[in-house]
Amino acid sequence: MKNEKKIIKIKTKMGEFDCLFESNYPETGYTVTIPKLKGVVSFGDDFNEAKRNIKEAAELHCQCLLEKGLAEVRPRSKKELVRI
Repeated sequence: MKNEKKIIKIKTKMGEFDCLFESNYPETGYTVTIPKLKGVVSFGDDFNEAKRNIKEAAELHCQCLLEKGLAEVRPRSKKELVRI
């Protein structure tokens, strides 16, 4: 096994985001980042846990932006979070 990187799209309450999953070889687990959401990073012992954790991190980050008035959700066919 080697270090692997893959981009997976996840759906959240706030929209869809491309996530970069990186295996932590030779250790176990995955580190995940969302390039469009600066500073959002998560980890999981396996791929499914990493996916659940990054989804939660994205939703919390977006909720904080909305509460602070730093973003808004624009109504469209799909939800879209926009920084303001």
